[in-house]
Amino acid sequence: MDSKTAAVILCAGIGSRLGLPEGQNKCAVSIAGITPIQYTASALLDAGVDRITVVVGYASESVKKALSGYDRSDRIRFTENIYYDTHGCNYSLACGMMDDQTEKADRVIVAEGDSLLSRRSIEQIVRKEEEAVSLVRDKGYADPARSVIAVGRAGKIFRYEYDTSHSGVMPKLAEGESVIGDSMQLWLFAGEALGRLRELLREYREEADRSGKPMLHSGVYSINMLGEEIEPVFSDEPNGWINLNTQEDLRKAGNTSWLIR
Repeated sequence: MDSKTAAVILCAGIGSRLGLPEGQNKCAVSIAGITPIQYTASALLDAGVDRITVVVGYASESVKKALSGYDRSDRIRFTENIYYDTHGCNYSLACGMMDDQTEKADRVIVAEGDSLLSRRSIEQIVRKEEEAVSLVRDKGYADPARSVIAVGRAGKIFRYEYDTSHSGVMPKLAEGESVIGDSMQLWLFAGEALGRLRELLREYREEADRSGKPMLHSGVYSINMLGEEIEPVFSDEPNGWINLNTQEDLRKAGNTSWLIR
């Protein structure tokens, strides 16, 4: 792969639903002898990513400690979202995208630190050549109470819907729209799509810093604002994914055969 590929891993959130001890970020919890951030970082680097920027916020020291002894930590750097308790995931994405290391890259992978994906799924995204791609699984997997649902037309994704109330109601569709699939929270951006996303996130961060008011938008807010056709990449391993939102998710991860070093 000739062009430089960077990744942004979002690890700033509080993760209150897990009920972890104070000072413990969920991306740094030990699961089967490895932490989520170690697993995701190693999978991305093995797949061909050159450099990684980890966005930290809540309990940042626990995330940094999890990677401190990692044998490829020289290819990983941290940037901080100091407003993790007042601003949403979109602000963390802006912090990661505006990092010097990420801004020099031709291609950028966006990943969530609490989303464990099989290595094969990660490889699928990293080797794609399109300007905007999104890892998904079949719409039959979509759980309206938990899923980020990819919506589009003619097989392309145009927006994502997430029910923050967790009421379990499917999103309303406009004429010609359909549910493309269940978003697995992994994206690749390059070319004009990457340039436009950087611009949107820069404007968003400037507005947030200037206003001083909470901006609780999710991580797909600026992606939805792109107005781009996003190519869905259906995972070869749709069951190889765990979103760490509850204690049950942690137990499931601990018994997962593909979650290995």
